Amino acid sequence: MSVPDVRQAVAGLFDRSSETYDSVGVESFTVIARQLLADVGLVRGERVLDVGCGRGAVLFAAAEQVGETGSVTGIDLAPGMIDRTVCDIPDRGLTNVQALLMDAQEPDLPTADFDTVLASAVLFFLPDPLAGLRAWHRLLKPGGRLGVTTFGGNDPRWAEVEEVFRPFVPPEMIWAIVDPAGLFASVRNFERAAASVGFVDASSVVRKHPITFADPDQWIRWSWSHGHRIFWELVPGERQHEVHTQVSAALDRQCPPNGPKIGQPGGPGPVPAVPRPTGTRQECLFLY
Repeated sequence: MSVPDVRQAVAGLFDRSSETYDSVGVESFTVIARQLLADVGLVRGERVLDVGCGRGAVLFAAAEQVGETGSVTGIDLAPGMIDRTVCDIPDRGLTNVQALLMDAQEPDLPTADFDTVLASAVLFFLPDPLAGLRAWHRLLKPGGRLGVTTFGGNDPRWAEVEEVFRPFVPPEMIWAIVDPAGLFASVRNFERAAASVGFVDASSVVRKHPITFADPDQWIRWSWSHGHRIFWELVPGERQHEVHTQVSAALDRQCPPNGPKIGQPGGPGPVPAVPRPTGTRQECLFLY
């Protein structure tokens, strides 16, 4: 698939997700955003860029932290995300925020214009992540910072659910997920890639963020509301009901017999996402 095709596919995927993105009653992206901002430590008056801003989990919290003397610009490739986020800005009473339709890998923004660039759960969607890092480096002022989050490795508890989707996933997509030499396969790989485009003084943290679901149906609704929906969309229409049933059964088996459902008090505990669990997150902070 060519670079323009990948961009179009990603934009379409998140455009279709935008109506319910981060709004199905599951705390996931907001939790990740909150921790990213706590680790980066924005300062009042800073100019901040939020790459792949989605529905504003990082964007709006960052705007509050930098205050009226600062500003936050969000960019996203999905028109639906930008349209809905722009509508949310006046409802929040914010005057220091803007959201623009723009390519994260090739942002059309001034050089050395930002104190901090933030990218939460977006870099791995770029056709060329290294080109994205290089572009973000260009946008930072000397001494600026880049804060990035990516997902970590697969949780073995999800092997059964992954196997339900596996027959529908192209081999090259599976390899991209598990490639041990890939950019996101380890903290070391990622830090080396960032250093190759000029970032220094990397500080990386791996954290687990538990996410709870009331039942398998809530997990399924949630998985349709973000990037995971690509796996559902790979399933032919005539097989959707069958796969839905198989996934529900696999999730039910995470609970003890006749016991409470996923994530309820007394149950087996929180359920991370599949096939790239949100329960594990790698976070890196780089200085320019």
